[in-house]
Amino acid sequence: MKDLLGACLSGLCMVHCLFTPVLLALGSAAAIGTWFESEWVHYLLLAPISLILVWSLPLSWIKHRNTKPLLMGSLGFSLLLTSLFVPAQAEPVLAIVGSLTLISAHLLNRRLLNSSSSHSFPD
Repeated sequence: MKDLLGACLSGLCMVHCLFTPVLLALGSAAAIGTWFESEWVHYLLLAPISLILVWSLPLSWIKHRNTKPLLMGSLGFSLLLTSLFVPAQAEPVLAIVGSLTLISAHLLNRRLLNSSSSHSFPD
C-alpha cells in the first residue's frame, strides 16, 4: 500500500511538471497555472513524497535485502530536490526523470515484497 501511494504521489509530481506549462499557456487558466507554479506547491508535493519514501523503502529493505529500490529511490528523490535549484529550463526535465525513477523504485519494491512474502514460510 505504501509503495502504491508513493508511486501515485510521484506521478502527481510528474503530472504537475507536465501540465503547469499547459495551464500557463491557456489564457483563461492562467490563475490556476500561476498557483501551480508557486514554490510552495513544490514543497507541498515533496513533503509526502519524502515521508512515504523514508517510511517504505528502508523498512522494506530489511525484508527483501535488495538495495536496488533504495538506491533508485534515493536517486529519484535527489533529482527532485535538485530540480528546485536549477534554472527553469532544466527543472521539469530533472523532476520528470526523478518522478519516473521514484515510481519505478516503488513498483520494484512492491514486487520484491510480494515475491519475498510468497516465498516465506509461516511460523
